Amino acid sequence: MKVILMQKVERLGEPGQQVEVADGYARNYLLPKQLAVPATPGHVRSLSQLTAQTKNRDERARRDATTLAERLAGVQVILKRRASEEEAPGPTGSASPELPPGEASPAAGHPAKLFGSVTTQDISQALSAQGLTLDKKQILLAEPIKTLGTHRIPVRLYAEVVTDLTVTVEREA
Repeated sequence: MKVILMQKVERLGEPGQQVEVADGYARNYLLPKQLAVPATPGHVRSLSQLTAQTKNRDERARRDATTLAERLAGVQVILKRRASEEEAPGPTGSASPELPPGEASPAAGHPAKLFGSVTTQDISQALSAQGLTLDKKQILLAEPIKTLGTHRIPVRLYAEVVTDLTVTVEREA
């Protein structure tokens, strides 16, 4: 089936391109998600208008994501969790795996382990309590946070807009 792409699709093409895809892929994925439209004679004639609309929509989304990234740069999420009293065993002086190289955790040695963990859902809920709406899928947490301290978490707001979020996990009183 020939379709005209409305948005960028990985390993398929850019907006405005006319591509040949399997019928099922078009019917079940591209068309319902409005990533493409069938390449009918009417759509081919209005292709320039469609690509202009798509570019405007993408530019608006990128601008909104950049604005949100600037707001997130000044936000610090503080979560209170129960943790063990003793420090976790391990070599002294090495940085936590969640922190970039050279940035050590505030606790001496290794921070205490949490009873449970901090997930993307927890971070998303903490941000919504501060008035920032962020889907948990946008938070790029490789594995749940299991230690006390400050962690820098990447957040993908748009395809090219990635920012870091500072999450501090403190001991619950």
